[in-house]
Amino acid sequence: MQSPSFQAITQRPVSKLPNNARVAVWVVMNVEHFTFGKLGTAIQPHLNSYPEIANYGWRDYGNRIGIWRLFDLFAELEIPVTAAVNGEICKLYPEIIEAIQKYGWEVMAHGINNSTGHSDMDRDTEIEIIDRTLTLLEKATGKSPKGWLTPGFSITQSTFELLYSAGIVYTADWVNDDQPYWYPLPNGRLLAIPYTIEANDITLCLSNGFSGPEFAQAIEDQFDQLWEEGEKQGRVMAIGLHPFIVGQPLRFKYLKQCLLHIKNKPNTWLTTGESIYEWFNGNTENRE
Repeated sequence: MQSPSFQAITQRPVSKLPNNARVAVWVVMNVEHFTFGKLGTAIQPHLNSYPEIANYGWRDYGNRIGIWRLFDLFAELEIPVTAAVNGEICKLYPEIIEAIQKYGWEVMAHGINNSTGHSDMDRDTEIEIIDRTLTLLEKATGKSPKGWLTPGFSITQSTFELLYSAGIVYTADWVNDDQPYWYPLPNGRLLAIPYTIEANDITLCLSNGFSGPEFAQAIEDQFDQLWEEGEKQGRVMAIGLHPFIVGQPLRFKYLKQCLLHIKNKPNTWLTTGESIYEWFNGNTENRE
């Protein structure tokens, strides 16, 4: 694989979003299964004796309780969601898949589970994992996902090439821009739609230790700056969320607060990854 080609944003053609929007905001809800007995995202990393149940139980709360609050919230606010879904969710939590379809969330593939990164896989194994993930999601939802986010950004040299061969058209694995761009491949290209490590509840709430109000303020600050810049050149903002973090009662009202701030701002396009792809790919000036 290669690193993305560099082009300063000041040297690019002016990018106009639909309906004169300044910012396209896509909410990525990570719907994940962690294999019991393996360490994973932790709120208390020192609790790591085997079998480790404290952090596992905290993560499991997201699928048992947190996500159901979030379904209701996003329906109330009428904000679209792109769900980054592990393939194994289809087998282990069919009720979640049913709710995702009921509420009209887009499904973006997110690997087979969140305990299985790709970085140490041989090519044949990675092909099999990608195929199994997409097959599970398509069988459960009736639609093959258009986008992909690798668990833990744990890729191989071949990941993007294999994703393209499997029918994926956009990736959320790059966090290096505020606009989409084409990532070239030997066999084609993928659209890199900006995702985020910064405006992400894992970074803000776990790594930074932000309180609920600080979390909401950080999301609002990210949005406000991009909205100002978007007067001249359209911007894309991702919000990375996890049900076991923002679905917790102590953070819930602050998530609603920052989402309302964004929703109530004019010239804002609340959208999904697939819609961003369709817009970008449909613009003649973006095809080269």
